[in-house]
Amino acid sequence: MIFELENERYLVRVASKGAELLGLYSKETEREYLWQGAAEAWDHHSLLLFPCCGRIDRSRIIARGKEYPLPMHGFAMNREFSYVSEDENSLVLELASDKDTLRQFPYRFRLQVTFTLFDDCIEEAFSVINDDTVPMPFSLGGHPAFFCPVDLESAAADCVLEFDRPQEIVEHALTEGTRLIIPGEETPFLNGTTVHLSNSFFNDGPKVLSGVDADFVRLRSEKTGHFMEMGISGFPFMTLWGQPGRMTVIAVEPWCGTSDVEGTDHVWETKFGNEIAGPGETFERKFTFRLG
Repeated sequence: MIFELENERYLVRVASKGAELLGLYSKETEREYLWQGAAEAWDHHSLLLFPCCGRIDRSRIIARGKEYPLPMHGFAMNREFSYVSEDENSLVLELASDKDTLRQFPYRFRLQVTFTLFDDCIEEAFSVINDDTVPMPFSLGGHPAFFCPVDLESAAADCVLEFDRPQEIVEHALTEGTRLIIPGEETPFLNGTTVHLSNSFFNDGPKVLSGVDADFVRLRSEKTGHFMEMGISGFPFMTLWGQPGRMTVIAVEPWCGTSDVEGTDHVWETKFGNEIAGPGETFERKFTFRLG
């Protein structure tokens, strides 16, 4: 099922499968900012990642003393979310643990996603509720992809990523093929606020980053001024992904959690980057979007 939320400024489309954003349209600029799933680069729009983000070595974890199959980016993106409520400005969808999720992730949970339209922004809020009797380690993140360049008047080299305050972000070296994090091999990625993009930006593959400490990041054309601003407070990891050779799309992926490290022991309770919600606790994060 596809839902639409609309006000005087924005039109937002959401799918019940994976609680996936399908469109972020500005009526003021008459532009769509979210990648529209063209097969030339990527056939999705904005995947929701839970209960893991990134690569899981050999697609298996050891949780609560037993081995479970858990795929890259988790299973939420492939599950049908239940409808909870809707009004003219908001929509609530929910994924609850069941016998199928328990075969991959041995914890009882609810994942609620609330989409809300405000006058000046679009909010996508996440609530991870631990319905189990033990602490629940997990990761949560997004994989939204955006048109880049942001308009046809611009080229990739005209575009930048701008953080709201100076950053000291490092990029993790990745193993060839499996793209697991190589422990201890980090290089400076950004000391400042601005990352300049280009057609060759992804020639060496995706960029898995940590040390992010920002309230928002903005994808902007320096030529035309058109932009997409994404609120990312509370997400310490980020992956940037796109196609090599010629930039048409960029995925800006804020994560609470990240890929497995090379040589992992697979033990979920001590996995690098995981968050933990205690029994009965709710973990909350949100994205916001402003378009111009």
